[in-house]
Amino acid sequence: MTRPREVADGLPYRVYERYGKRVYSIGYKLPSNKWAFSYQCKVTDRRGIAIARKKAILESQNVTNDAPIGAFAGLVNAWFAWQEAMPQANGHKRAESTINENRREANNLVRAWGHFEPREITKKMGADYLEACFATRPKKGNKEMALASVILEWGAGKGLLETNPLANLVKNIVRSDVPKRRVSAEELKRAVETGRKMGGACHIVAMGLKTAWLCVRRSVEVRALTVEGITAEGIKWSDGKDPTKPAALIEWSDDLREAINETLAIKRFEDAGTMYLFGNMRGQRYTKGGWKKILHNLMTECERVAKLEGKPFAKFSLQDCRPMGVTDKLEKGHTDVKDATLHSSDKMIAATYDRRRVRRATPVT
Repeated sequence: MTRPREVADGLPYRVYERYGKRVYSIGYKLPSNKWAFSYQCKVTDRRGIAIARKKAILESQNVTNDAPIGAFAGLVNAWFAWQEAMPQANGHKRAESTINENRREANNLVRAWGHFEPREITKKMGADYLEACFATRPKKGNKEMALASVILEWGAGKGLLETNPLANLVKNIVRSDVPKRRVSAEELKRAVETGRKMGGACHIVAMGLKTAWLCVRRSVEVRALTVEGITAEGIKWSDGKDPTKPAALIEWSDDLREAINETLAIKRFEDAGTMYLFGNMRGQRYTKGGWKKILHNLMTECERVAKLEGKPFAKFSLQDCRPMGVTDKLEKGHTDVKDATLHSSDKMIAATYDRRRVRRATPVT
């Protein structure tokens, strides 16, 4: 990318633009052949092209190194290193699943702001970021700005900047006309029956879905459940995100005891099933990707059979079973939902897990 330009375009060193069939793009190419930043807009948007061009020219002055140790990119790396070194008992320690998601979010932040010093980031830059995300990914934009705010707040505490510029930043308002997914009892029943017929790994995954519904558990908690968690009183579950929380004991019901006994009776390889109840055929804990592959096979077969029978069926995941269980408990008037989910906020439960279409109430008497 250091060859002479074929056409004099007036752009600074290492800033390149491209007019595609539909998209115009412009960005700064680092010596490592990676983009320090890039901006896109429709190729027919003349005003958008002018804005992107001006922005790229101005920001090119901030790029001085291929992989800056300092700057916002360095602050992001330092924050993750701080998280990894933190003991599990620390209240600031984030769950592994949360950190993995944060890393994906941080990649987008570094692509946009990695070449800036933390003190150069302004609230307007945060607002511009949210505006750019509003049309296609407003919720993700909100989460990325929330993470950026946490990192900058931590940086302010280390003296790298005076105040957090993203504090109290107004986020995108996200409204969806599409109702949240609620798995029906018929869909779960079909998944369990199909898993039994397919046998092996699919049978294990199907029973995991049923157990997640009965015990209102997260996917990571189901995959991590060990045989030691099965007690005479019920199943003892640890919180998958905060190990410092007290365990939740889900007491036995006929359906739950039947589901666990059926899972234990599934024939696996030698010694498999002696540690992880919903482990793979070799007894190892399922990875997220491994579970996803078996679940895909199960759901595909469910769809095929349902289509032959002329009955409705939509694929669902292990994560969908927790909202299904919470909603069923709420509809039946159960008052132990917070204890079962290990959440302390009714607002969190209502916003995340409650999928009731109609709220029922009695009149004043």
